[in-house]
Amino acid sequence: MGYFGLRGKPLGVMVSLVAATAFMLQGYDQAVMNGLVTLPTFLSVFPEMTNPNIEGTTVAIYEIGCAIGALSCAFIGDVLGRRRMLFAAGIVVIVGVILQATPFSLPQLIVARIITGLGVGAFTGTAPMYVSECASANARGRMVLMQGFFAIGGIVLATWIEFGLFFAKDSQANFRFPIALQALFAIIVVSLIMFLPESPRWLVKRDRMENAREVLSALEDMPEDSELVNQELDVIRETYLEEKENSASLFTMGPERLFHRLCLAIFVALLAQMTGVNIVTFYSTQIFEDHLGYAATEARIFSGCIQIWQFLCAGLSVILVDKIGRRRLLMAGAAGMCVAQTALCGLMSDLTNKAAGEAAIFFYFVAMFFFPVGLFLLPFMYAGEIAPLSIRHKVAAIGACTNWLFNFLIAEASPTAIANIGYKYYILYACISAVAFVSFYLFYPETKGRTLEEIDEIFIRSKSIFDPVKVEKSLPRNGLSGAERRQEERGLEKNTAAHVETA
Repeated sequence: MGYFGLRGKPLGVMVSLVAATAFMLQGYDQAVMNGLVTLPTFLSVFPEMTNPNIEGTTVAIYEIGCAIGALSCAFIGDVLGRRRMLFAAGIVVIVGVILQATPFSLPQLIVARIITGLGVGAFTGTAPMYVSECASANARGRMVLMQGFFAIGGIVLATWIEFGLFFAKDSQANFRFPIALQALFAIIVVSLIMFLPESPRWLVKRDRMENAREVLSALEDMPEDSELVNQELDVIRETYLEEKENSASLFTMGPERLFHRLCLAIFVALLAQMTGVNIVTFYSTQIFEDHLGYAATEARIFSGCIQIWQFLCAGLSVILVDKIGRRRLLMAGAAGMCVAQTALCGLMSDLTNKAAGEAAIFFYFVAMFFFPVGLFLLPFMYAGEIAPLSIRHKVAAIGACTNWLFNFLIAEASPTAIANIGYKYYILYACISAVAFVSFYLFYPETKGRTLEEIDEIFIRSKSIFDPVKVEKSLPRNGLSGAERRQEERGLEKNTAAHVETA
């Protein structure tokens, strides 16, 4: 198959870039309302948005659409496959953006944000898993976190486009154009995704072995009959058949510890969001204007600079994830967010002190260092890594759904909470960040450099929730997975039997 004439590493990079474009849309859409909710032209069309409760609901309702879209992947994602799911999600986004860029009443805006969210949620429930299943063990972290890098690039783009159009004070284009631009990213994904390879692991699951062989050959840049391709294909198939044989409900434990893995996927997403970073993503411009006393122009410049900083830090995470590992980055992210939220709590307690307000901005920068490095996209990737092939689409979907539900909680609660309890609101997130650090240390095994089949073996060998961390450390790195070992044992048994028969 063609795949734009690409094979091997260039093909893997192309897969990662198209998936990253989907996440660029996610980041852009996540931030686009931040600067719009204070624009006079926007408020003249939607005067209801001056009410903090209505503002919180309108901003946050997008997250509900995302949660439903992500959860839908658990039901139709495995039927459509990874590529067609991304294609369908892109079409839904395009429809949602058209509706979102053209309203003159609040109900149309709300409905349009839900529809856009459906597509974006499906992107987040599929893209990290798709890249994980196509990438090699040593490159998987970098390839998946490229999506986080692009997502924060989308946040930066939204912030600075809004800043530039802020000066077009008498034109509704200053809020309609930033909304409409989202469609560009969806069009890129829809145009390219069907020309890329399907996930080889999904093809094995659908018993399309020859197609899977072709894809693995292209991704590895090896002949289809090479020993490496045959061995990898055999291991994937053997592991899947064992999972299928031992299949149980997602909500029961069994030898595969399925419920245990589901809980890890849910809580890594929950804890990451409940560090409170989206206070900055959604409402930093408003906080700088209304609470710290900065002018509208200054507030937007500060917000834009914070997002550029976050973008650079996300690039650092791409470099570190396959060197330092997932577990350490998760722990570092939680510890850093705990420090930042604690400092913000103290500094925001006296808003009459100008020096405290200036120092608070510094700790917004601290938060935007640790979150993209350790907590932004790692939960999506981790959910896809720890789930077995038989239920990977369900675990990834539920993990992504959890991410969006708690996004919604923060977006909905923050305007009212900040207005009513002020600095005390940050105490909640400081405490949850501390709990997250302890949880990552005790319960989350490292997956760096492990094949997806090796990660299965970590949980199969575990007998309690505390075991995976210890088991992972005891397994030889780049050692044989359980399926490979059993293949080797069967081969030895056959050789022994043949030897005995000959004798």
